[in-house]
Amino acid sequence: MDHRRNGFLVSVAALLGVILLVGALAGCEFLRRPAPPEQAPPGARQALPNDPREAGQLADRLAKTAAETPGVNRATVVLAGNTVYIGLNLEEGIEGQRTNEIKEKAAKRVQQQERRIERVMVTTDVDTFARLDRIAAGVRRGEPVSAFQREFAEINRRSTPITR
Repeated sequence: MDHRRNGFLVSVAALLGVILLVGALAGCEFLRRPAPPEQAPPGARQALPNDPREAGQLADRLAKTAAETPGVNRATVVLAGNTVYIGLNLEEGIEGQRTNEIKEKAAKRVQQQERRIERVMVTTDVDTFARLDRIAAGVRRGEPVSAFQREFAEINRRSTPITR
């Protein structure tokens, strides 16, 4: 009786071994370990939001931060990829070097609030500010940022890039 039982156990063990071996060779899912979650490489930044509603909310928060910079009356912000476009309406009488200092301070404040930003474009030009304001309103209505590519090309020519 013990021989039969031992023979049966050996047969079952051998059968399980064959099943596992064939499964492993065939690449069966139940035998694989789960893959580690995908992570961005060290030092890589996450992208800014693409969803118009989420991007609009973030842009509004960043505009408020930029507007809190001394010398700024009002600010508008548009997100495009990992670039942030900031339009600043400055207080009366601010010119020259003081304008550049305010641009840099506003950009720094915005970058400190949102670490995913790779590039910041800042303008104090009245016409460019108005363009950015129209684009921001369009994004808030649900229009994709990509619909404004021609406008961004012109804005890039008129803005000061400020990067980390």
